[in-house]
Amino acid sequence: MKEHKYSYPLSIQLTLPENFRKDEEFKKNISLLQNYGFFGVELNIARPELIDKENLNAFLKEYGLKFTMFASGAAAKAFNLSLSHNNPEIRQAAVQKCIEIIDFSAKMEAGVILGFFKGGPSRNADRTREFFSESLEQIAPYAWNKKVPLLVEATNRYESAVANSLEDTYELIRDWENRYIRLLPDTFHMNIEESNMYEALKRYAHCYESLHISDNNRYFPGLGAIDFAQIIRFLKKMDYKGGLAIEGNIKNNFIEDLEASMNYLTPLLSP
Repeated sequence: MKEHKYSYPLSIQLTLPENFRKDEEFKKNISLLQNYGFFGVELNIARPELIDKENLNAFLKEYGLKFTMFASGAAAKAFNLSLSHNNPEIRQAAVQKCIEIIDFSAKMEAGVILGFFKGGPSRNADRTREFFSESLEQIAPYAWNKKVPLLVEATNRYESAVANSLEDTYELIRDWENRYIRLLPDTFHMNIEESNMYEALKRYAHCYESLHISDNNRYFPGLGAIDFAQIIRFLKKMDYKGGLAIEGNIKNNFIEDLEASMNYLTPLLSP
């Protein structure tokens, strides 16, 4: 297993250009991750069928990075798909796309994140949750058979009617909860949904091995108001054994934002 320089394996979420080997900006960003000692990358890939998996693995290996998670939001947006849509044809198309993503991820030894793919806000949250559960019932056994971790992200109520708090998310996955069906906490969303972020993280510690870190304004950690020093101290005290992944919007540009965030995070993540 690859060694990492921080208290936890550190990843970051990026969008993968289709022509990633010739995209100079992407290569510059990836090189910066290598310089900072990142463990891996979560990749948003709109059209995985266009990506040569062996080429991608070899490319990341050149920079000492592992493809940790397939972030499915770009694919959901590209094909206008939702696992909780009230149209059964759209839901079934979303299920099929998830199965294709799981197949791709199995060959990359990566997990799959279901965030935006869950679906957006709804006037009938209960019915929307039922639709999502029906979709998950089809996807979860397939992920298990392929041994691909499927992470249902807890996102805030303004973005989705499905899986908001950690408790809410756990209730949706509890019938399938195992080593491959997990929940994914995110500090940005927890800052909105949780009355006590620390109690929630501790209560559901058995259900996650990855934690998204994003500031209250949705920028990288250190560019907002969340006290990540306290969060990391809490994780260490809890003896958390999983990984951390930066996910956020860009405030200035990727390089400036990452440098500012890492200047803030590096002392906190020192072993």
